[in-house]
Amino acid sequence: MSLGNVIGQLLQQGMANQSRSKLEHAVGPQGLGGTSGGTLEQMLGGLLGGRTGERNASGGMLDGLMNTAKDFLGNQQAGGLTGGQMGGIGALAGALLGGGGGAAKGAIGGSAMAILGALAIKALQNRGNAASMHGSSAIESLPQQQLETLAAPETEQRLVRAMITAAKADGQISRQEMDKILGKIGSDGVTDEERQLVITELSRPMDLQGLISEVPNKTVAAEVYAASLLAIDIDTQAERGYLQQLAQALNLDAETVDRLHQMTGSPTV
Repeated sequence: MSLGNVIGQLLQQGMANQSRSKLEHAVGPQGLGGTSGGTLEQMLGGLLGGRTGERNASGGMLDGLMNTAKDFLGNQQAGGLTGGQMGGIGALAGALLGGGGGAAKGAIGGSAMAILGALAIKALQNRGNAASMHGSSAIESLPQQQLETLAAPETEQRLVRAMITAAKADGQISRQEMDKILGKIGSDGVTDEERQLVITELSRPMDLQGLISEVPNKTVAAEVYAASLLAIDIDTQAERGYLQQLAQALNLDAETVDRLHQMTGSPTV
């Protein structure tokens, strides 16, 4: 079971009122579009096991992300422009923001995971470490094992859970809110089993500690926080308090958190 398409559709349709504008900001010049110290292609290369030129020993774990990266960085997918012409990230974003045809629809899951993974990498790069100061690729400063977990099926499930948990920050989700969220998940690329998992998560009581206990490392922690930012509008004190609690529980330093807020255009908490 892969929940990448669920994440992609929630981002594409806008899980909250500001989700889409935050996504646009994230892939624009103030976010990943202004990536330095390692291009998106280099980031994706590391995610795909290409940092040292060796194949990923875990086999097919990252095949979906690999295929999406190849498709969007090498072929015409959005607006008649190639991935190279759009600077890489723009081509990936086209699947989520362009509302294109079947090719784009089929790739929204991989694109969503690639963008969330790149946000996590970029945020961790900008912590004042040596790699950042010398303009080295962010990939070089992160353990390969952590990079591999960014696109794992287990991480996809954690991100869905993170987005739904964030939506519960200002109280339990009402039936009307549940229906609204479920309405954003179409049939394209989503199985009945995956849709039922979303329903189950929506119906569960909020469990932040349960979510935190499943986060394996700091790289996924940054990805979980990024997904949470894109899932809510942060216009209530309860949501601001939740994000503060989430960052603390994930052991994310203030600089990483601030960078994620800047890249997504989210207000500080």
